[in-house]
Amino acid sequence: MIERRAEPRTYLSDVTGRILIDEHRTVPCIISDRSASGVGVTLPSTEDVPDVFVLTVDDTEEMLVCRVAWRSADQIGCTSDAHVSAWRPPSRLRPQPALV
Repeated sequence: MIERRAEPRTYLSDVTGRILIDEHRTVPCIISDRSASGVGVTLPSTEDVPDVFVLTVDDTEEMLVCRVAWRSADQIGCTSDAHVSAWRPPSRLRPQPALV
């Protein structure tokens, strides 16, 4: 397979999110990879997902405006209008408060 991506991507695991279909419906998804200008998501079906949608990232509470670049039956690759480069995978270890 020929690599056509302009930027390197980070492959992720266990990062969950939601795609806002409209003002009343969301679809859970797994964010499978991310780059400075885009994101890849896996979900049960891409049939109802519009060409432009809002993606929320559960761990970081980010909201990204995404535009579909390609889609298959259960995956979407999209570009993001938000500043994705500032995002990094959250640490699974939370800092402990200092004891005084």
